[in-house]
Amino acid sequence: MRPAAKSTLIRMQQTALQEMERIQITQDALVAVGLLKAPDVGAIERRDDFAGIVRLIDIIQSDAVMIDRLKAGMARAQATRLVAPAAEETEVEPE
Repeated sequence: MRPAAKSTLIRMQQTALQEMERIQITQDALVAVGLLKAPDVGAIERRDDFAGIVRLIDIIQSDAVMIDRLKAGMARAQATRLVAPAAEETEVEPE
């Protein structure tokens, strides 16, 4: 599997919002055509989880301190990724 590509908070939020809406529309349609008597509890919980992600990203984007901390954390993670391959290439001779 390919490693995840870079993303942004806005893209992540839009994706969570779209998935939340997709789940809601699907469940409503299944109930409307009679395939379900009531929306699936697990699907509604996932919809609510995606709604929580949307709200969480709203909170993060509205707080400059949180944004600065995220940027610093991302920079540390990038530095760690650059150092880790070099450490893996070092071979130790068995005794």
